[in-house]
Amino acid sequence: MAAGIGPSKSLLALLFGAQLGGFCTLVGVPTNVFGNELLVKAGYESFGLFDITPFGLALSVVGIVYFAFIGIRLIPDTGFIPEFAQTERHPLDKRKAAISCGTLFGVLLIIAIGPKMVPRHVAAVLGALIVVATGCMSGKEAIRAIDWNCALMMGALTVVSTGLNNSGVGKAMADLLMRALGSNPSPYLVASVLFCGTVILTQFISNTASILLFMPVAISMAKTIGINVHAVGMVIILAGAACYATPFAAPQNLMTTGWTKYRFMDFVKAGIPMVLLTYAVVMLLGLV
Repeated sequence: MAAGIGPSKSLLALLFGAQLGGFCTLVGVPTNVFGNELLVKAGYESFGLFDITPFGLALSVVGIVYFAFIGIRLIPDTGFIPEFAQTERHPLDKRKAAISCGTLFGVLLIIAIGPKMVPRHVAAVLGALIVVATGCMSGKEAIRAIDWNCALMMGALTVVSTGLNNSGVGKAMADLLMRALGSNPSPYLVASVLFCGTVILTQFISNTASILLFMPVAISMAKTIGINVHAVGMVIILAGAACYATPFAAPQNLMTTGWTKYRFMDFVKAGIPMVLLTYAVVMLLGLV
């Protein structure tokens, strides 16, 4: 408000910025981790922490330019100020800030190096224990900070995805798409079909569910036509993360809707160009 920008526009800018930043590392958003775990469970090597970074940096630049000059003009200022923006600010505790930042850096370093002795999830848990043990937050606050619905959903959907793969549903859907695309389709055509299918479904049933459905299909199609499984897996992950165009595409969109009072069409107007830009960057980078 002090800068002359309505709170609703600022919060939507915050949402877009968080989503763009999520493209920059494997742990940027939960769906990146979820898609990677599906690949690992299918028997393939895990992505590295920064394998997604070249795409993320390119899209971040494109997204910032788009939102600063075009996207911000496509959304209205609702004038709504959420309750949390009116609450009292807590003073900075330098000791706790230093411990928290140092712990975060240490966990990210372990994840980046990827030592076999300390898996990623173990590093994250150890970091959380350090934060609690040093008094940066209480045990009750730590438990409340965990999104149990998200954790349970992702765990359950991983099992469902494995079931789809083991039952042959993924291969059956892949065979159906292969018959529609012809006997020797271009890798870019395959990537386009997988991206479009995933990103369209994402806007209506959430990105986690769309990745769950399309990852087994992508793996089967890649094996059938002999293209890199990790390349098509990355296409699915990136398409699932392109959750801009509706309030239903991701939990953070729904949360932001409550904060800003934006309508369905406000997301559509600002989000569809970003989806198209995401597709363009994926194709231009030549992931397949």
